[in-house]
Amino acid sequence: MILHGASISPFVRKIMLALNYKGIRYELQPLNPFLEKELAHKRHPMGKVPVLEHNDITVIDSTVIAHYLDDVFPVPPLYPGNAKQRSQIRWFEAYASTRVTSLIGGVLFYQKILREKMQSKPCDDEAVEQCIHHHLPSVLSYLEEQLPKDNYVSDHFSMAEISLWSIFRCGWMAGLRLQPHYPVLHSYLQRIEQEPWIANFVAEEDHQLQSFYCEAMILPNQHNKS
Repeated sequence: MILHGASISPFVRKIMLALNYKGIRYELQPLNPFLEKELAHKRHPMGKVPVLEHNDITVIDSTVIAHYLDDVFPVPPLYPGNAKQRSQIRWFEAYASTRVTSLIGGVLFYQKILREKMQSKPCDDEAVEQCIHHHLPSVLSYLEEQLPKDNYVSDHFSMAEISLWSIFRCGWMAGLRLQPHYPVLHSYLQRIEQEPWIANFVAEEDHQLQSFYCEAMILPNQHNKS
């Protein structure tokens, strides 16, 4: 099994974690869609990652890949529980991949890590400030209210945890810290990170990327505002 993509991408990280959770051996084939646009478009019609090759099948899009993995390797499931629990898992996966990623990935991580740290280009400080003070608080407040204070979204670890942690890991790299204003969300992400196989993943990622991490940024106390 071959996974094409850059491990720093939250969507690629999401599938790496899904594969690790299921105990599936794979080869990560580096593919940077920003630098290797022609090759990326050969793999994916929209030039995106991740792309999974398994036997004679090519699967694209992280959510489609996750469902494919559950179809082919059903144990342990990425979408466990009853219909209500699976609907919640799918919603948090979708929310992580859209609204949360657009802010944490598209603004904070892009500006502070990809541009400033990796490309030595100026960070758009105004965009970061707008994100931190005007757009991100409502997202963090929503998660603070909706996520469980104990345990996970369903009775078992799931794709909800993998998806949310994957993008918040990018935020952490960019300096995003949730304490003291978002204690429920912070504790939820900490529980995920205490899973031994995720802790191992963090240690490997820290070893490779630590020089790119940003200093902690202070969030405004707005989690009770709309």
